[in-house]
Amino acid sequence: MSKIIIKLSVLFILLCQFMVIIPTTAAQNIEDLVSRDKLTINLKVNQQEQHIVGQALVLAVEVSTDRWFATGSQIQHFNLKNVVMQANNITTINGSKRINGKTWAIQTHEITLFPTKSGIYQIPEIKVDVSINTENDGIINGVLSTKTSHFNIELPEALRGITNFIVSSQVTLSIDGQFDEEKEYMVGEAITQTITITATDTPAMMIAPINLTNNVVNNEASLAGSSGLSIYHKPVQLFDQSNRGTLLGTRVESYTYIFEQPGSYVIDEQIIYWWNSQTNSLEELTIPSSRWSVLGGAISQVDKSSHLATLKFNVETVITLTLAMLILILFYLGYIKRHHLSALYNRLTKRKKRVIRRKFLNCVIENKYLPANQFLYQYSLLSNRPTDIINFPLAKKLNQLAFDADNANNTTLNLSISEAKALIKQIDTDAKTQKKYANFSAHQRIKLNIE
Repeated sequence: MSKIIIKLSVLFILLCQFMVIIPTTAAQNIEDLVSRDKLTINLKVNQQEQHIVGQALVLAVEVSTDRWFATGSQIQHFNLKNVVMQANNITTINGSKRINGKTWAIQTHEITLFPTKSGIYQIPEIKVDVSINTENDGIINGVLSTKTSHFNIELPEALRGITNFIVSSQVTLSIDGQFDEEKEYMVGEAITQTITITATDTPAMMIAPINLTNNVVNNEASLAGSSGLSIYHKPVQLFDQSNRGTLLGTRVESYTYIFEQPGSYVIDEQIIYWWNSQTNSLEELTIPSSRWSVLGGAISQVDKSSHLATLKFNVETVITLTLAMLILILFYLGYIKRHHLSALYNRLTKRKKRVIRRKFLNCVIENKYLPANQFLYQYSLLSNRPTDIINFPLAKKLNQLAFDADNANNTTLNLSISEAKALIKQIDTDAKTQKKYANFSAHQRIKLNIE
């Protein structure tokens, strides 16, 4: 009996040693990396203490790994009711941080949106495509999901009942083309008025339209059921630009008023409501009312000689404008042709690829591996080989230098300029091979050992 107990004890000890020697199961997918605390994802809502309707709100999705990203991470499309999202509303920031003495690579995606109603918004799971270069299992691709969250949007009491308003720290209004109340206009004359609104921290699409066409009153013409005017509203111009990191949205609206009947005209004032996000208060910008008078009547009431002189002047003006327009068209066609020639030259000489190649090599020389990695990816896109570079040994080495901060100060590990040129050459050779055999059948490509 004692011998059996001794044998069982020895067997138990050997089993325990075997369990200690056997390493933990290698990561096979993204979920394994998450469960082993080697990959994390977090969602943060960046909003003001009092966040109101129409004010920009940022969702920050942070993806972190204790290794480095193979091809980075990308936010999948998601829907959120009652919000406005611009086409390019996601900004990606690369970084790193120290956790328990080890450097982690981080990619933060900032998603900007503009809520259009007050209330509580439920944020669904946001899916993120990730590609991680692991230590023992190569590149692992998969999808991460954030946890559901929420945020609250308010509508201050001062804004209740106001349909359109701008949320901004600074709004400016300019009006070009004023009506002269003292002047007596003639039938056939015209005035063009251009109104420009510029708002800080707000895209142009969030600035409400201006409607002046329904505010015109002519007491004399209204009796005949006509406004006495022809109003031409030019297409609205919207501009977004960045000034030292600050977004500036601009809306330009232009109206041309052509006087068709005599009378006394009035355009009522219009108020633009602006919520000052710095002072949390409601302010107003006013488009002042306009008044003017139009004289004149039918042609039979106008002096014939004066009419003929005016007609002659109009004909000469039309001829002059037509010649000027022809000259402008010729210059325009010349410019378009030059543009196409320039574009053709750039395409034939592959200028864009040459510029990116030069930037890539300069970054390698200066040991700036993160931007070098980005330029290499752009170069592969132009060569239609974006996915193949992952399998190149030199590309893997560049990825390690770019995303593993532990190697930042390691002078023994670097990418030489000759290796960088060899990597470019490998991409070009691979692209030429694929293009040469693009029309081959699958059997022929396998026989020639072409992927």
